[in-house]
Amino acid sequence: MNKLVFLPLALLLLLTVSAMASSKVEAVHEQASKAIAIEAKAQRLYRNWTDIKERKADEIREMKATEDWLKFQEKKYNRYIQKQEEVIAELIRRKEEAKRINMELEPFLDTIVDQLESFVKADLPFLSEERERRIHFLQNSLDDYHLELSEKLRRVFEALLIETEYGQNVSTTTQELEINGIKTQASIFRLGRTALFYQTTDGLEIGIWDKKSGSWKTLNPTYSHALRRAKDMADRKRAVELLELPLGATK
Repeated sequence: MNKLVFLPLALLLLLTVSAMASSKVEAVHEQASKAIAIEAKAQRLYRNWTDIKERKADEIREMKATEDWLKFQEKKYNRYIQKQEEVIAELIRRKEEAKRINMELEPFLDTIVDQLESFVKADLPFLSEERERRIHFLQNSLDDYHLELSEKLRRVFEALLIETEYGQNVSTTTQELEINGIKTQASIFRLGRTALFYQTTDGLEIGIWDKKSGSWKTLNPTYSHALRRAKDMADRKRAVELLELPLGATK
């Protein structure tokens, strides 16, 4: 009887111990599971933080590169601006200079044309109508309000160039002259601006323009041959050679 009572008690104690052990195992397992979950979460957070850190580092490097590029561009554009300011300042200076030149040039051109007119009147009497027309054309050009100043300048320079060339070449023309009060058809030979000769069509009479008296003066007929050769050279009918002609000497 006592043995039978002991057996259930022992079995009950064993079951109680087994239940307690099982409860502890479950608690440990639960704690371990929680620790593993916490570690896994920490690992995920660490990886996320590492990814974010790398992205931020890339962004910082990109922003640093952009900052360096912007600083370079700022220096570059500052030099561009400085250069453009210098160009603008030079353009302003030129504009003011051009304005000043325009203010001085227009009256200067009028003076030049007036002097040219006086010069032509005092010069040897050759191509008189042509030269007077040129002077008249220049005067009308300078009085034309709608004509650009540059074109006025070009026309005056062109006229001066033509007048300059007269002093560097020779020419022959035929015209009617009044010699000793008689109208006579004659051939005119111009030696630059040095002298102006005439020879009648029959070749018997020759003369030279006398600046002092403002009239034609006859020359010794011995110069007729030399004058004829000079006219042939001017007309390119013979080769150039040295000739002896009087310059201002009258009969």
